[in-house]
Amino acid sequence: MPPRTLRVDNFICRSCLASLRKRPSTAQWAFRHSSQAAQPLASEASSRRTREQENERQKTLETLGLVKGSRDARVSVNYFEQGEGGKLRRLRDENEFGRSLSDPDGQAEIRMKELEQELEEATQFTKIVEELWGKQGAEKLRKRVTSQDEALPKPSLLLLEEDWTGQDRTRIAQLNNMVRTIGRKARGGVLPLKRINSLWKYYYAARVALSKKWESVHGDIWDLLWQILAADHPNNPNRMSHTHVLAKDMQSAGVTLRDDQQLLAIEATFVNGLQEDAITAHKKLVTTLGARPDTFVEFWQLGLRMYCLMGDIARAERVANTLLESPYEKDPRFLLPFIRMCAEKPATVEKGFELYQRLRSALGDEITIEDYDQVISYFLTSNETEYAFYIFVEMMTSNTVDLHGTHRVPPSVASPFFYGKWLKRLIGAGDLQGAYNVLLHMKSRGVMPQAIVVNGLIGAWLRSGTADNIKNAEDVAWAMINARMQFLSVRKDMKNLATYVRLRQYGEGWPRANLETFSLLAENYKERGIHPKMEELWRTFRDAEIVPNSFILNQLLFSYLQSGQGKHVAALTHDLTNQYQVEPDSWTFMALWQALAINRLIQIPPGQLLMEVSRTRSLFAETVRSAHLLAPNGIDVQLARFILHSFRKLDDKFGLLLAYRALRQIFKFEPPDAVVFELRVGSVDLERTAKGKGGLRLMHAGKQIEDYLKRRHDELIAAGQLNAGDDLPEDIRQEELGNFVEIFLQNQVELPGDKNMEQALEQAATEMGLNDEVTNREMPKHSTAI
Repeated sequence: MPPRTLRVDNFICRSCLASLRKRPSTAQWAFRHSSQAAQPLASEASSRRTREQENERQKTLETLGLVKGSRDARVSVNYFEQGEGGKLRRLRDENEFGRSLSDPDGQAEIRMKELEQELEEATQFTKIVEELWGKQGAEKLRKRVTSQDEALPKPSLLLLEEDWTGQDRTRIAQLNNMVRTIGRKARGGVLPLKRINSLWKYYYAARVALSKKWESVHGDIWDLLWQILAADHPNNPNRMSHTHVLAKDMQSAGVTLRDDQQLLAIEATFVNGLQEDAITAHKKLVTTLGARPDTFVEFWQLGLRMYCLMGDIARAERVANTLLESPYEKDPRFLLPFIRMCAEKPATVEKGFELYQRLRSALGDEITIEDYDQVISYFLTSNETEYAFYIFVEMMTSNTVDLHGTHRVPPSVASPFFYGKWLKRLIGAGDLQGAYNVLLHMKSRGVMPQAIVVNGLIGAWLRSGTADNIKNAEDVAWAMINARMQFLSVRKDMKNLATYVRLRQYGEGWPRANLETFSLLAENYKERGIHPKMEELWRTFRDAEIVPNSFILNQLLFSYLQSGQGKHVAALTHDLTNQYQVEPDSWTFMALWQALAINRLIQIPPGQLLMEVSRTRSLFAETVRSAHLLAPNGIDVQLARFILHSFRKLDDKFGLLLAYRALRQIFKFEPPDAVVFELRVGSVDLERTAKGKGGLRLMHAGKQIEDYLKRRHDELIAAGQLNAGDDLPEDIRQEELGNFVEIFLQNQVELPGDKNMEQALEQAATEMGLNDEVTNREMPKHSTAI
């Protein structure tokens, strides 16, 4: 009611203002449908209104002329809306004013549709789960989802963005968004690397803003950051640097770190290079974490690792004794860092071996092969091969043979076979330097290693590709070659001496090189393109009186090709195969076909063209004579490709047709799609052809092949060999593609009015070593045209 001292027409009471702001029907509809919880509140508020207040309100409205039916209703009201930046916008009418109150951002209808869609999807999902798992299974799933949702960061625990302004507020908002995303994506599992890095990026960007108001960061936010950024997982490679910064910020914010967090923070400080700070922090916790039963072992093991990395043997030994004398349960493998530190220095290597013996005794039957390998690697890395040998013998003999302190090694142990097991194990594990140290140790004890084992190390060195390993491989391989040459020299000299005279080989005790040794060097020199060394190796190989095989022959041939001396390949191949009776293989013929002038030179002088045609046909005849070496497993596709393109480049149409027929009949060759296109288009590089004007040729060739296959498909269906609707089987398709190429090549030969065609074919067949069956082959009648 208005005060009595004022006139009614100059004052509007609060109830009247409330009626002016009353929502129209559209706003009421939005509120009714947006939340059912609003209905009991509205009914409760209206029930509290007394009849007297309602009557008083009606009188006031009648006085103001705001009641429907009142004759003097002449009051006009203007409505405004304040947007961002304080700017006012006038609204059109009362309906727009109601919508502005009920839906300020204009997204209510969109949100309602999204909620209705989510509700419908949830209902359908629940029905499906109940059908599959029953009501009990659906209830278990609901509880699990509920527990996961409870683990998400609650909106009330996020950073209040209103506490910051400007750029700081933007960074806090970005961090909040990332925390929400992390909460949704984590679901109790491990986050991917990209997500962890994003969280760190936004947190690091907001650190300056957060440092101004550390008290605004809720404890749950710190827990979430620690859980993600300090997780020990391969997806978190920067774990220690993240932990170091995060722990400092938490301490600055006054957050009390848990015991496990304090230990990890000390380790992170040490790893990040602040070793003295980490040691100081560790010492401060001696009376707390270092005395509690639940943290005693972990605390002192951390100290032992730090002292070992710093090389402080005295303190490390005191900590190790503290752990060994403690009554708490622990894994004796905590001594491994101490053993490694002692094995690195000659002055303490004996102490390291004693610690190994204590570790072996403490583990007993629980010691594993991996434990032995780990300790052995410590001594091998520091070049203390003698102690490593002691441990390896104990591992292989189940501690029944103890060589420590003895001067004589049993023959069963001091044998190439026993050492060979060790070398194979080290080479397989990738410890090449350790294997080399074992070789030197064998030679120092007068035990000559087996050539097969040393070749294995040479091959591993060469495969690694590093300069030091390649140098070691060459040095050892040539030492073995020298041993071979000395052996031959001694054997030659002994022929001229009396039978009772014996000569001994001198040198460094390396085994004699064999064919595998030369093959390893030859392959490496070929791959590296070092032709002078290859020639030196080949000269030595001939003097070494070792019968070559096709592998080392092929390395030599390809080395000549790479060095631009392909013209010598054919003569060299014939000499070596005749001298050593080496049977060529696919790689040998690959080198021979690549060595042809048509494949080596950019252009052949016109006067030499006929001679090159004759050479190419002669090489094909030689290839046919070696069909028993190539055909059993089918000819190599690349070799067949080189053969066909060699004839095509020479424009020897008769030779190309006969070569293709022979490859199909004798070598069981079926051209793949790429070779079919190359022969149809007349190019060895389809990608390059497609970029130029040849693209039209490719399109035309593709259409021609497709039409041919379609026609053959229809003919097979009409003949009853295929059912209607079935695709062309792959084997039939491959055969038809081969027929297509042969028809195409045959059409290139069969020129109208050419009476000398049969004579030219017979001459070409004779030069190419082919019989009449290949020459007079007839295509099926259904495949005589394309």
